[in-house]
Amino acid sequence: MSNVSKGYRPPSPLKVLKSAEGQVVLVRIKGGIEYVGTLDLIDPTMNIVLSDCTEYGGDGRPTSRYGKIIIRGSHVEFISTNYGQVAPDKVTL
Repeated sequence: MSNVSKGYRPPSPLKVLKSAEGQVVLVRIKGGIEYVGTLDLIDPTMNIVLSDCTEYGGDGRPTSRYGKIIIRGSHVEFISTNYGQVAPDKVTL
């Protein structure tokens, strides 16, 4: 039997992402490139604005640093919202 009470609705993905604004996140885009930075803004189409961002190539090595970037939502594979807590050694902001 489930511990979830009747009538419980999990938060929508957009609400989860909106609650992560101001936190360090990891965004992987199609092609395997990853960005780690502070989530400034996300819109309903999953377009993302990151600041103090580091780009990691497919080999996991840092390749570039950006002050602020915009990632088109249709290019996003996944987002880790608690990346600053999970991998603080990788965060070089």
